[in-house]
Amino acid sequence: MIINNNEFKSSQRLWRSIYISFDFFIGVLAYTLLYSYRKSVIEPARFGLETMHWDDFYILGALITSFLWLFSMGMVGLYGNPIRKSRLNELSRAIQLCFVFSLIYFLLFLLNDYVKSYSDYFKTVGVFFLTLFIGTLMTRVLFGYLIQRKIVNGKYFFPTLLIGSRIELEKNIKALKKHGIRSGEKFIGWVNTTNIDKKNLVSEIPILGELSDISKIINKFKVKDCIVALPPKSQSKLTSLILDLESSNVRIFMIPDTYGILSGLVKIDEHGVPLLEWHLEPMTPWQRNTKRLFDIVISLFSLVVFSPIFILIALLVRMSGSPVFFTQKRLGKEQREFSIFKFRTMHVNAEETGPQLTIDKDVRVTPIGKFLRKYRIDELPQFLNVLIGHMSIVGPRPERSFFAKKIINQAPQYRHIYKVRPGLTSWGMVRYGYASNVEEMIHRMKFDLIYIENMSIFNDMKVLLYTIWTVLLGRGK
Repeated sequence: MIINNNEFKSSQRLWRSIYISFDFFIGVLAYTLLYSYRKSVIEPARFGLETMHWDDFYILGALITSFLWLFSMGMVGLYGNPIRKSRLNELSRAIQLCFVFSLIYFLLFLLNDYVKSYSDYFKTVGVFFLTLFIGTLMTRVLFGYLIQRKIVNGKYFFPTLLIGSRIELEKNIKALKKHGIRSGEKFIGWVNTTNIDKKNLVSEIPILGELSDISKIINKFKVKDCIVALPPKSQSKLTSLILDLESSNVRIFMIPDTYGILSGLVKIDEHGVPLLEWHLEPMTPWQRNTKRLFDIVISLFSLVVFSPIFILIALLVRMSGSPVFFTQKRLGKEQREFSIFKFRTMHVNAEETGPQLTIDKDVRVTPIGKFLRKYRIDELPQFLNVLIGHMSIVGPRPERSFFAKKIINQAPQYRHIYKVRPGLTSWGMVRYGYASNVEEMIHRMKFDLIYIENMSIFNDMKVLLYTIWTVLLGRGK
């Protein structure tokens, strides 16, 4: 049985809307109780008891508070996947956010209140915090229970493919079934990784093919999860398999014995007995959302501030007899193709004989193009790519499909690059620079893989500082 993707997405949107609606109400309620407490307890100590007015000031405060609350919930990833997530982790993050949000709200809006004693401060923020805390706790527990019931009853399920040897899978099949009932995993079949025992598993789980058929099987059955159970001493096979599964954008789980093969190579956490999850996302939700917010702010700011420079460069490029802009297809996150924007630095038809990389003293580069490349000014239009969402400020540089295929053939691990958005600048660019051939591209890629495995806001700042220094020194090509 194959899940209806449109129906599932509709359910996701419905639950997300429910969460947002109730969180908005909780924000309004928290401000209302705070407003009432200040007007009936705090302010009478100074001004005497007055009639409480539900005026425009109250409405504005309630709206601002609620939208800030929704924004904060979204930033930490609490609306990302309302059906498919750990209820305990979600509840923990939501409660932590209640405390942090209340503290910041107090420091920004309530600290300057006139109070009779310092205990009034604690009472004020306490009213606000308790309202958020109780409201958030009740909604998360209630909605989590309702969603879990739908999962257990089979209303929501996730087509799951078992991958491994018959022996390894049958040793764990009972535990896997118990886990599947609780987490919604529906076993649609298994892929054999050995040349023996080519028959159905216990409980009549059918064999669907061999490892070479993985991509076709995942697409045909709309697979969401893959559970890997390879025998010991299968490191080379497991590494290749993980790369294939990452490219298919599925959740990857492994039997603990299998994980021992790759100990230390990936961050993991327990997803439930007896599985361990292979994490595809290198950043936490709040870091990922902060990075995207940073991208939007910086790209908007740069497009506005540099607009006079854009006009000047456009005139200079046009005077050289070339079109102002150059667009080219590149591969982005999850290998989705997009058009990258640059100021033209080469003569028209510079690649009549086929795709070529830039080399030192390249005769295809125009005189004005040499200057633009030296200071990497030709990359400025890519702020538009960042704003649209094709790219990030910091991330591995995007390559053309022609060269990406060549790189993957020689270095399959290059596919890890597609876990993240490509960037305007990268660790590989500042530490290695431009590449003139595929071998140099592979060498530069090592720096980008290191960046991906250690992605953080701090490291993005570090790459940006290196980039500014590189630009000032004119180390472009």
